[in-house]
Amino acid sequence: MSNMFGRFFSQKRGDVRKQRKAIGDFLKGGPAPVSKIAEATQYDTDLVVWNLLGMLRWGEVEVTGEENDEMVYTLKEV
Repeated sequence: MSNMFGRFFSQKRGDVRKQRKAIGDFLKGGPAPVSKIAEATQYDTDLVVWNLLGMLRWGEVEVTGEENDEMVYTLKEV
């Protein structure tokens, strides 16, 4: 697991912005667990988790619950 997300750090900044926009746009419809975000955006679950960690770090999303052993994420009001 030491380099589990390592490949995501070498992405172009524009690609990361595009991913986070897609995740944020989906979350505008309401709270969702990782699996639903991944399904809706067609991104790999690991990529969604990596982006959500960044979005948590910058205060864009928050964890608001749990559903089927998955954390549920909500877009924070700006």
